[in-house]
Amino acid sequence: MTYKISYTLQIEESAVSIKATTTDKMGFIGRGEGVGAVAVATISK
Repeated sequence: MTYKISYTLQIEESAVSIKATTTDKMGFIGRGEGVGAVAVATISK
């Protein structure tokens, strides 16, 4: 996935970072009652 993003943006693959985590059974997401997603992008030229 990092390769595809870096290729599309024409930047080095080392400049792309992807992280994932769980809610450790906290809140409605952790109880399996829903899902959540957050995406953050910082791009500068």
